Amino acid sequence: MTVNQKIRIMRKERNITTTDLSKKIGISQSSVVRYENGSVKYVPLDLLDKMAEVFECSADDLIEGDSRYTQKKDRAKSKQLSEDEQNLLIKYRKLSAKEKNAVIGLCDLLINY
Repeated sequence: MTVNQKIRIMRKERNITTTDLSKKIGISQSSVVRYENGSVKYVPLDLLDKMAEVFECSADDLIEGDSRYTQKKDRAKSKQLSEDEQNLLIKYRKLSAKEKNAVIGLCDLLINY
């Protein structure tokens, strides 16, 4: 089962609307829908943490069984960030949730271009 499917199932099991979830984690309702339907390949780990908090589970519970995340997690452990990547991350962390969502959307557009 994919993370996207688990998000939808857990949200529905808890009778949470996409609008309610979006407000609780600080993103747009349309972003929640895109994450659930899989039109966005990866849900950022910071959002998975926030969703896990809402769903009262761990982020690992959400990614378990989805090889896209477990492989990515393993690769991340074995790689160091370049200086450019570190600078980008520092800048990203200074953004508001809305600005972070815009950056993620732009990255998705560039990657899928």
